[in-house]
Amino acid sequence: MLMKEHYGISQWPDEKEIYEKMDRLVREPLHPIKPEAMQRYLRYFDEKCQGSHAMIEEAKKVIPGGVQHNLAFNYPFPLVITKAEGAYLYDIDGNRYVDYLQAGGPTLLGSNYEPVNRKVWEVVRESGPVTGLFHPYEMKLAEKIRECMPWVEMYRCLASGTEADMVAIRIARTYTGKERIVKVGGAYHGGATSWSTPSTSPIPRPSRPTASPRTSAPTPGSSSPGMWRACGGCWRRTRSTAAPPRCSSSPSARRAAPARWPWTSPPR
Repeated sequence: MLMKEHYGISQWPDEKEIYEKMDRLVREPLHPIKPEAMQRYLRYFDEKCQGSHAMIEEAKKVIPGGVQHNLAFNYPFPLVITKAEGAYLYDIDGNRYVDYLQAGGPTLLGSNYEPVNRKVWEVVRESGPVTGLFHPYEMKLAEKIRECMPWVEMYRCLASGTEADMVAIRIARTYTGKERIVKVGGAYHGGATSWSTPSTSPIPRPSRPTASPRTSAPTPGSSSPGMWRACGGCWRRTRSTAAPPRCSSSPSARRAAPARWPWTSPPR
């Protein structure tokens, strides 16, 4: 399908053909990188990307891992991008790259797309980058999304995919009264601990206590300095030995009787 001249792409690809190619690709066995090819790859970074290496080492002193988003991680070290134009990215050493990442999707029309830039600057000059209150373009965006996707009856813009997942789960639990959710194993659903897995988080998950979930609570008024008690997926320390603490992460836990709450040692 040919596109209008003002778009950043001249032709929309055949989606069916692309999916067929992807299906064939994922059915292929894994092809390891040959040692000699890996050496060429690493030599490129050693010789051509010294500026990126130096800056990332400095960034590690003030930023965990040296980057603010996991998309920027790269082996043997992240690249420092200083310019983006159309389909290309340029690093601090002046190397040019084809931008297949597209910031995870937002720059579909290419970086620094002039019609978008002009409109953005026009709005920023009028009202600044943010007011914290409602702006007419928020409604325009919601209407455009519903126009293109009629099944999206209501639209709420959030700061990140993680936050969107957290809100969606809370709404679903509140509406259905159910606690469990379905998660695709090994897939990325954001950085929230509640549904992180070893495949999405480099930090080992603490082992759960082996005590019975119906362990008896201490006698009220005892001299215990404080106990750890589990509420769904979170742990809280409390000195109270009466009713369980309120927790918004689990509707069923909020309805549970005190006898259902486990009293155990803190997770290691």
